[in-house]
Amino acid sequence: MVRNLSARLQTLFVLIGLVVLFGIASPHFLTTDNLLNVMQQSAINAILGIGLTFVIISGGIDLSVGSILALCGLVTADLLVTGSSVPLAILGGVAVGLVCGLISGLVTTYGRIPPFIATLGMMLVARSVAKIYSDSKPISGLPESFRALSGDIFGIPVLVIVVAVLYVLAHLVLTRTKLGRYTYAIGGNEQAAWLSGVPVGRYKIAIYGLSGLMAGVAAVLMTSRLNAASPLTGEMYELYAIAAAVIGGVSLMGGEGRVLGTLIGALIMGTLRNGLNALNVPSALEGMVVGGVLVAAVVLDRARHRGDAKTPVTGWRRYRKVVVVGVLAVVSVVGAVGIRVSSGTSGSETGLTVAFVPKALNSPFWGEMQEAGEKEAAALRVNLVSLAADRETDVERQYQIIENLIQQGVDAILLAPSGSKELVPAIRKANDAGIPVLLLDTRIDEEAAASVGVEVLTYIGSDNFEGGAVAGRYLAAELGGVGEIAVIEGISGHETADQRRLGFLSGIEDSPGIRVVASQTANWERARAYTVAENLLQAHPDLSAVFAANDEMALGAIEAIDAAGRMSEIVVIGFDAIPDAVTNIRSGRMLGSVAQFPSEMGRLGVLHAVELVRRGLAPPDEVLTRVELIDRFNVDDFAPAAEGADPEER
Repeated sequence: MVRNLSARLQTLFVLIGLVVLFGIASPHFLTTDNLLNVMQQSAINAILGIGLTFVIISGGIDLSVGSILALCGLVTADLLVTGSSVPLAILGGVAVGLVCGLISGLVTTYGRIPPFIATLGMMLVARSVAKIYSDSKPISGLPESFRALSGDIFGIPVLVIVVAVLYVLAHLVLTRTKLGRYTYAIGGNEQAAWLSGVPVGRYKIAIYGLSGLMAGVAAVLMTSRLNAASPLTGEMYELYAIAAAVIGGVSLMGGEGRVLGTLIGALIMGTLRNGLNALNVPSALEGMVVGGVLVAAVVLDRARHRGDAKTPVTGWRRYRKVVVVGVLAVVSVVGAVGIRVSSGTSGSETGLTVAFVPKALNSPFWGEMQEAGEKEAAALRVNLVSLAADRETDVERQYQIIENLIQQGVDAILLAPSGSKELVPAIRKANDAGIPVLLLDTRIDEEAAASVGVEVLTYIGSDNFEGGAVAGRYLAAELGGVGEIAVIEGISGHETADQRRLGFLSGIEDSPGIRVVASQTANWERARAYTVAENLLQAHPDLSAVFAANDEMALGAIEAIDAAGRMSEIVVIGFDAIPDAVTNIRSGRMLGSVAQFPSEMGRLGVLHAVELVRRGLAPPDEVLTRVELIDRFNVDDFAPAAEGADPEER
């Protein structure tokens, strides 16, 4: 009995240990506001985890909850902006989630399709429906009454209260009702459960319906939190929810687990991310740490099962685990104290801390901006903290990073918003905390900002519309005013992508002989652009040119064109002039690229932030960096500048 109790409590011990370690390492972590922040940031994952707990205990899996979340959020937001009452909109969003879950259950049960395949199909279908439903654009302009769901009651966030209530109910259902008992029975041995008279099909449908229902609830709360809904919301969230359940002790083999363990697992993941942000650990390491914890949880689970089947260990060997844990604890505490001391020393030397929050750090564009910002920060003797989400589409993660930076009390934030509408509430929180926000590269939606009273001091970046127009005029001249063109967009509905596309269309409008035969999104990704370009080449055999809204996508298109043997027929023009694109322009594989000098944005962002904080000098409302078309004729002149020359010397 003691052994079983210890096994159930081991994840709780891990959570307590992480809280203690981060509390020692960071002076900001153990504040009441930050601990509530951790709970609030873990809420969406925890709610999704409830449904996944039931599904996994029953021996199944559900890969669709992230996509269902996006669809439910869009339905809720659309109902609100079209005049429906808040209760009706909430009911509509949750009902869509329930229906999607029930469909997955029906396909799995009566279609005799493995749950992995059935829910994978639902994941793809729900995501596509979400994009079609919203025309691939975010929906915002939600009423203030709906925003109350992201507020607080007596200082406690509503999200935290909702999670607490849901987990109490889920625990009671799993331990006190027929649905809970049959969930364990089906996961333990489905055939035996059926032979015992359990209506397996009916209860499996109910279990998947519950998973979809929880996705609907999570969607409503996230939509309120972001004050907008997007068809790209929830990507990878199903994997995070599965990870929370597994870390919390739910066996992937089925038949075992506790819903409260999933809550602890979600809190462990939230604590890790918050604590790593507080210690300014590079964003690229977050996935490694969380993944390591997940693998360790599975290893411990398997070891525990093997241990249960063996003869109990006697003698001094009984205490080996205690000794190992004790040594690790001592080493961790010493390391945390060292981090606390070193970070304190660093802070006293630099005085000011400026945070740089790009959309991601997965492309040369953001890397160049970060490097220039770090050089300027070193010259001005300030500390630059760079944190970003893993993907440019993960708006919720960027929102969380901003919340964590507010708790740390940074002096200014340089932000390239992943969502021009969804990040507005996060900027409002920074405004309320007295932290100035300066935008880099991407603007926010003016109507969404005005609706909640957001103040942004300046926009520092290129004129994306003009850059697109430059590319359009150049391409029209290169083609002699005649030809078929395909456009590969960034993230539809986001300000940067839309402005570049609209600018390009403006640039070719004086050439009636040029026809845009297709315009498809590739989400700024090279691999996706390769696939999109392959399809475009098949659909349009007379294609003359491709305009891609960034160079990563342009390079993907070039590889697809090369693989099709059509390099001599089709020219490609991109945007950003990253080093790889410059190399391809020089070799003749790429026609050109619109340079917008991210290093200049990074340098000017840090400069204006420091001038504001140190001297009270407010920056201009708009600081436009130049755009320049780089082609085979001027590429050699551009290359030295692209490799790090001071923008003022260009």
